[in-house]
Amino acid sequence: MTRLSVILNSLLVKKVEGFSDFKVKGITYNSRKVKPGYIFACLSGTRAHGSEFISHAVSRGAGAVLTDRKDTEEVEGAVKIIVPEVREAMAVISSKYYGFPSTKLRLIGITGTNGKTTTAHLIDTLLSEAGKKTGLIGTVKYKLGEKTLPVLATTPESPDLQDIFFYMLKEGVSHVSMEVSSHALDLKRVSGCDFDIGVLTNISDDHLDFHQTFDRYLRAKGKLFSWLGALPEKEGRPKIAVINRDDRNFKYISDQVGAQKITYGIKHEADVMARNIVIKDIGVSFYVESPWGEGDINLKLTGLFSVYNALAALTVAFIEGLSWETSKKILEKITGVPGRFEKIEMGQDFTVVVDYAHTPDGLDNVLRTIKEFAEKRVITVFGCGGDRDRAKRVPMGEVAGKFSDYCFLTTDNPRTESSRQIFQDVEPGLLTNKKIEEFEICQDRRKAISKAIHMAEAGDVVLIAGKGHENYQIFKDRTITFDDREVAREMLKKKLQK
Repeated sequence: MTRLSVILNSLLVKKVEGFSDFKVKGITYNSRKVKPGYIFACLSGTRAHGSEFISHAVSRGAGAVLTDRKDTEEVEGAVKIIVPEVREAMAVISSKYYGFPSTKLRLIGITGTNGKTTTAHLIDTLLSEAGKKTGLIGTVKYKLGEKTLPVLATTPESPDLQDIFFYMLKEGVSHVSMEVSSHALDLKRVSGCDFDIGVLTNISDDHLDFHQTFDRYLRAKGKLFSWLGALPEKEGRPKIAVINRDDRNFKYISDQVGAQKITYGIKHEADVMARNIVIKDIGVSFYVESPWGEGDINLKLTGLFSVYNALAALTVAFIEGLSWETSKKILEKITGVPGRFEKIEMGQDFTVVVDYAHTPDGLDNVLRTIKEFAEKRVITVFGCGGDRDRAKRVPMGEVAGKFSDYCFLTTDNPRTESSRQIFQDVEPGLLTNKKIEEFEICQDRRKAISKAIHMAEAGDVVLIAGKGHENYQIFKDRTITFDDREVAREMLKKKLQK
């Protein structure tokens, strides 16, 4: 535990009212999680400002309140700390409170529109199988050494994140692979994190409901790489950026980097290259050229996107001291990541794939891969999330229609938005490549999956896209248990029993 006076020394610009020193026992932004001796941070949310919950937090024992509102009433029995920006201050004091844990870890941040989850898992597996004790923070799971925690967000808020790092250190973790979302970068969740390696997978349109414009989204991604050059070396090891040379935003990201750069790619000459790529339904093979070694790789993962993810992971493995032979051996054993091009096998004579693809670029990548090996028809089940970027709905329809023989347009996570409105937004995209009789709008996702599977014949491929590993579906008034993989297995079982 650290005293409040010590923590406050970390904040250069602040106004403190009603100061009394005490041992801080925790930091939270949720008034329901406040305990005696906690600092309560008043975050600005989409529906309310945290200052509205100060009384509740103090009633639960909050010793101090962190706020950006000067007009907040005097807090009886608690210290009021007024700062220009709560999120930034919260990140600073969280890192201080937990003793700057990321400075004692090899921290690898992976950002990009698509491929973050798979790349993070590949890096984690390469390092752990090579004998390093690893941690993983991302969309599918938080892994702390041998333990797994429930996911709070792709990248947690700063107090949760620093708490996780602190626990990882106690568990003896040396290397952490972490997905870094654009939200996390813009909302200062990773401020105070000492990254050693930053990895860029790719950047295409996404989250414009939050960022408003692509330029703002791109700038958010660039922050991770601009920070690298400002951070000191750990144990004499330089900071390194690992960048996809083929990404259309390569120059912008590269210009942000103040540290050493290593590139990987397929189309443009890069430091780590893949050549002679052969894509099959059972996997993808390619030849790797790199400063650390070269040779053939035979992945059990398929698709061109898997080659990019593997190159990024290999590059990190090489930087961390793994040999070519060790890296190749480990990489070739990896069978997949939950909800990422995950095949559902129940003995049927056609292929069923569940994938998280929820952007036009992601869906394009997956469907192009399927077209490489599909013997007959491609049947796609997809939708678009509600309360999210409407601009990507027409392109989603265009991509699905272009690469599919038949489509089922259905619900994803409609949230508070009308499913009918979402369908109306997507349908014009479908109609650019499909006749009205070549797709069906089916509001019930379970029914859509059932229809797709019962339509499928020998040699067909059914793609169920959008939700991947998720085991829920969010509606305006409820969240239900729903897992595309389990529903697909249920429908396959019914079909095979007939």
